[in-house]
Amino acid sequence: MRLKGMLITLVVLVGAVFAVSNWQTIFTNLPINLLFFTVSLPLGFMLLAAAVGLSAVFFLVSLIDRAGQLRQITVLERRIDTLQVKLEKRRVEEVGSLEAVLEKRVGELERQLESGMEHLEETLRESLAAFEMRSKERLQELEERVLLVRNELAADVAQVEDALRREVAGEQLEPR
Repeated sequence: MRLKGMLITLVVLVGAVFAVSNWQTIFTNLPINLLFFTVSLPLGFMLLAAAVGLSAVFFLVSLIDRAGQLRQITVLERRIDTLQVKLEKRRVEEVGSLEAVLEKRVGELERQLESGMEHLEETLRESLAAFEMRSKERLQELEERVLLVRNELAADVAQVEDALRREVAGEQLEPR
């Protein structure tokens, strides 16, 4: 854009210098044929006026085009702002829905964990009760066996005592 502006300014300055240096020639009256009639006017002045007029039209068209571009940019910026607001609202809604889903899932997991813990505690209690029952049964069996072995041992000791008394009593009766 700067190069274009500098070129236009340079062309206008060269044209102005050219017009000033040839001022007498520009305003010299010459016969001009307009197809239906002939008029005596300064041809250089008419060409200069035509160039200035075309430059003005070009400038106005450029100005109108630039105004249209600026208007379109403004409309697009407004649309972008609106879309950003909608996007932000949508993002907030999604975060809220994700939060709700996560809270629900965490709640479900907590319930499952509590249920699992209760089941585990119940299983442990049952296992502990079964272990205690087996231990008591085993202990009772051991006590019964110890009692039986003690009784057998006591009976064996009594028999040995008896046998020893008889032998001791028999030795005393029998001379050697």
